[in-house]
Amino acid sequence: MRILVLGAGGTGGYFGGRLAESGADVTFLVRERRAAQLAEQGLRIESPFGDATLQVRTVTSGQIDASYDLILLSCKAYHLEDALWDIGPAVGENTAILPLLNGLAQIDRMTTRFGEAPVLGGLCHLAVTLKEDGLVSHMSKLHRVTFGEMDGTKSPRAGAIEALFQDANFDSKYSLNIREDMWKKLVMLASLAGMTSLMRASTGAIVQTERGRDYTLVILKECMDIAAGEGFDLGQKFQDSVIGFLTDQGAVQTSSMLRDIERGGPVEHDHIIGDLVARGDRLGIETPMLDIVFCHLQAYVAAREAQGGTT
Repeated sequence: MRILVLGAGGTGGYFGGRLAESGADVTFLVRERRAAQLAEQGLRIESPFGDATLQVRTVTSGQIDASYDLILLSCKAYHLEDALWDIGPAVGENTAILPLLNGLAQIDRMTTRFGEAPVLGGLCHLAVTLKEDGLVSHMSKLHRVTFGEMDGTKSPRAGAIEALFQDANFDSKYSLNIREDMWKKLVMLASLAGMTSLMRASTGAIVQTERGRDYTLVILKECMDIAAGEGFDLGQKFQDSVIGFLTDQGAVQTSSMLRDIERGGPVEHDHIIGDLVARGDRLGIETPMLDIVFCHLQAYVAAREAQGGTT
């Protein structure tokens, strides 16, 4: 199976690197600067599950001259449109595209560009960062990919991907309920990113305030209501687990969105919070907390752009 991994940053570098480490046929689609860095240093991974330095194949935009069997799409949402054009020459009649982006909005954009047939559902759980020197730094015991056909069926191609992933040094799950899995991650992520970005604090600090727990429960309910309106009743057990995660007073976790704000970087505000607000509007569901978060993030983006910030 010929695999193309879009990007060799945190997510793409980690999962693509682990696949290459296992002997899979992996090529990374990267920008020229990253290609030169990888040629000089190799793909370097630091992880609780073992460090690695790998010599990997790379291509840059415009160099793809044949299709691939599997494309791992691991960019940030604000790079998605460019990414879809970059991978276009790699998409053939039998190509499967597995997105590892946050949210759900990418599915519609991918099917508009390539049709429904190539598109798998997918998500990952991974705490990773790409350091300035090119090191892919994995920072926790989570390194899992969940994937499946969007219609919930079993398929030979997903079975082949399952077998491929089982040989790599990360956890994986072939899901027959991938849409529900993606909704669960979106609800958890939007609640976490929304509150920590709005309050510029960790979840533990937020719930130690007078009304922090109440506001956290409100935003979670709004996300749960939208999921239910879209046909996914995620259940009390899931809700209780997210409440426990978000309201632990001793917790110090923030979100990647807050970390992006703190470094003055671009954020996935439209793709995560904005998409939920739009879905709520279409369903007639009021979302006052999500509205405030989205307004806050839009103001951040406007101020950043006024200061010359770019993606």
